[in-house]
Amino acid sequence: MRCRVRVGLLAALAAATPSLPARGQQAPAVTPTPAPTPPAVPATPAPAAAPEPTASQTDVALPLPTPIAPTALRIRDIPSITVEKLPAENPYGKTVDAPAGLPPKLTFADATIPAAFFLSVHVDPAGKPTSVRRDRDPIPSLAAETLKSVSRWTFAPARKAGQPADTWGTYRVDLEVEIRSPKIAQMTLTPVPPSAAVPKPFDWKTDAEWLDSRHVAAPEDGSVPIDQVDTAPIPQKSPWSADSFKGPFSAKYWVLVDKTGRITKAVALEITDPVLLAYIRKSMSAWLLRPAQSAGEPVDSWNELVLAGQVSYSDEIKQIIALRKGIGP
Repeated sequence: MRCRVRVGLLAALAAATPSLPARGQQAPAVTPTPAPTPPAVPATPAPAAAPEPTASQTDVALPLPTPIAPTALRIRDIPSITVEKLPAENPYGKTVDAPAGLPPKLTFADATIPAAFFLSVHVDPAGKPTSVRRDRDPIPSLAAETLKSVSRWTFAPARKAGQPADTWGTYRVDLEVEIRSPKIAQMTLTPVPPSAAVPKPFDWKTDAEWLDSRHVAAPEDGSVPIDQVDTAPIPQKSPWSADSFKGPFSAKYWVLVDKTGRITKAVALEITDPVLLAYIRKSMSAWLLRPAQSAGEPVDSWNELVLAGQVSYSDEIKQIIALRKGIGP
């Protein structure tokens, strides 16, 4: 993926927000209708939130069973960092008399987060998936189960001029992910010295920005491009076993700790699963740290924060949207 750096690299971090878990179900059979098809409509109403990518008028929304309403804290808006260029010198490092410090324990809470998973599936004229590609996966820790699940989906094949067609179907799978409070085994906060090289942020754009950036050439395997079929291949059954994870996680950030001990800016540098970006950033807003000191006074300071431990979450498919645009590789 493309990486650009903004001069205000760390100051550009957007606040983040989460959603709910559940277990994937088989989607009811959906009979595709000729384009234009109505825009995708979520299976259940969601709270007002930052806009998420919408399907075009020819996209097809595939409803799933009504989910159980969430009870955990809801977080919206996964933060994105755009990197246009790296400054020649580090403007964030500062020499202080006493560095900022973490509290004995960091607070976390259970939360639910919406996450969009984009994938491409090669569907033959009989409606059989012959190949699956994860184009943008918010939970790579579940990659193996995800591929296994999608390979078991059944499809109504694409059609062109009234005949079944071989094509790469492209889909946005909207998930709700329940993240349970992680157990932290390691947490360090290290001052950023003036001599430190400015790192490259973790490249995770918003869903809309990522989708707009995809300009894919026609497939070389002889299949019909998805934007040239009359109707896209529509999943008829969508079993989902990639619905839970429990295991290790790690994250690294550069954070600005202000003179009151609050983290006011944060830039993700490394993360095991991008679905954790919004969750961790939201958790940071509740922390109270010891601010750095210079000449006996509290001062703002940039620091490198490293977290590691065990986390668990579960997820549920809320809807599947058939796109009319190639999105990978």
